[in-house]
Amino acid sequence: MNQKRRIKCPRAAAGLTLIACLGAFLAPSAHALPEDREQPIYIESDRAERDGLNGVTTYEGDVRLRQGSLNIRAERLTVHTGEDNQVKRVIAEGSPAHFEQKPNAEDPPIAAQALTIRYEVDREQLKLLRNAWMEQGEATMSGNRIDYDIASEVLKAEGDSDSERPRIEMVLPPQNDRSSQD
Repeated sequence: MNQKRRIKCPRAAAGLTLIACLGAFLAPSAHALPEDREQPIYIESDRAERDGLNGVTTYEGDVRLRQGSLNIRAERLTVHTGEDNQVKRVIAEGSPAHFEQKPNAEDPPIAAQALTIRYEVDREQLKLLRNAWMEQGEATMSGNRIDYDIASEVLKAEGDSDSERPRIEMVLPPQNDRSSQD
């Protein structure tokens, strides 16, 4: 049974603070390194099958995708392309599948893993499904499902009482005020 967590009135202030911190945690991922999209996509796997009529290519067996700072590792990777032969959707499956990308030159990479990772390129949406986990620097978030709308910087996370992740968990590192140390 899917169990969504809702913020009640007494916890609203703490919940909004958590959402704001989480937004700050993931906001840089809206802008991956600009040169990433201009780089070629390299894919390695043991097997591949292309369905040209439907624009679907499936790679299996220790799959590794690399494009600039973007790295995806999975047991199975399905790439959907449109009529223009541009990538529209990437689905990575594994136990778990791994995603990593550097948002910009100054920040640490964003790392994520889940049993299924769906990236909707056109809609700029990243979905981590089943046993999901994300990390950037020392900040982490885990739950059964994490959905991130990159364009609008909206993140939703939920647990599932029938899964390994019945509740969401987040760890935010302490803020170091370096100006007071100078």
